[in-house]
Amino acid sequence: MPPEVKICGITCEVDANIALSHGANYLGFILYEKSPRFVDKEHSEILIKKCNDITSGFVAVDVCPNFDKIISMKKSGFRYFQFHFPLDTDLSIIKEWSTIVGSSNLWLAPKIPPDNEFPENLLNFSDTFLLDTYSKTKFGGTGHSSDWKTFSKCKVSYPEKKWILAGGIGPKNVAKALLQTKADIIDLNSGVEKAPGQKDPEKIKSVFSILTH
Repeated sequence: MPPEVKICGITCEVDANIALSHGANYLGFILYEKSPRFVDKEHSEILIKKCNDITSGFVAVDVCPNFDKIISMKKSGFRYFQFHFPLDTDLSIIKEWSTIVGSSNLWLAPKIPPDNEFPENLLNFSDTFLLDTYSKTKFGGTGHSSDWKTFSKCKVSYPEKKWILAGGIGPKNVAKALLQTKADIIDLNSGVEKAPGQKDPEKIKSVFSILTH
């Protein structure tokens, strides 16, 4: 059974429709102002409304959002909430996120430095976890492959959770990535782009062709 697919960094209606036409399960909108794929609240709401006849999950992607911003995201029509954060983030903040949106809708994306173990204390707050490529200066969007070995270890250790693989996944490595990790969901972004925030229809088509064969 192929994994579910999230296409992240959606910035326009054309790319949203391309993703959906090929079978994307989730569309990710990056609300983090420092991202080259940033979309503001108003624009994300317009895109969501234009896609309101589909059943895909809309995912709000951000870094350490505050209470007011999360409430605003919920009102905008997002169903899932993918929050990136450094490992030293106070657990009370993460607990608040879980309380506001629900553990079943919260996708936690901790920034885990190399050689660090996955923090088990996060398991209480979410049903879904995303592991991306580590960078000292960025939260995702590096275009480089993540640590598949660590990902596989987490998936085996905590099979009751859903695990999302992110980090430079595209036509050239998606088959190998799935073979090694058995990811529940794959997150496609830079690996299916022409430029930051501009998706490549042929790369998206190619990935879905690989997944269904």
